[in-house]
Amino acid sequence: MKHKWILSLFLALWAGVANTADTLEVDNAWIREAPPAAPMLAGYLCLENRTDTPVTLVGVESPLFEFVMMHRTETVNGMARMLHQDKVVIAAGKRVCFEPGGLHLMMPAPEKRLLAGDRVELDLLFEDGTKRHITVPVKAP
Repeated sequence: MKHKWILSLFLALWAGVANTADTLEVDNAWIREAPPAAPMLAGYLCLENRTDTPVTLVGVESPLFEFVMMHRTETVNGMARMLHQDKVVIAAGKRVCFEPGGLHLMMPAPEKRLLAGDRVELDLLFEDGTKRHITVPVKAP
């Protein structure tokens, strides 16, 4: 009987955690095809939080890249600069887009150049420990 109670508790907790990443709508995800000698690639996507609590994205990983960073482009006095973002909060019922000129993903160019039509595996990592696996197309600029 004790084992059933522990199993039930574990399943209830696991179900609550596993659902967090699944409650987000992910769309318009893509990686920009870069020129042959480009040292970095940029990626974009939109996240819509369909819950009544904030969701916090704390990172992105891919087996294809050594690292993936979240950046925000900011223009001050006519000069654009990129600011590293440790996390991005998607407020309850709101949508956040990573897009050219704003929030975006930066990743070092892989050994094999990515071309339009290629697909890249990404894992979106959330503050509560959940992750969301997505496949992202590479598109020409």
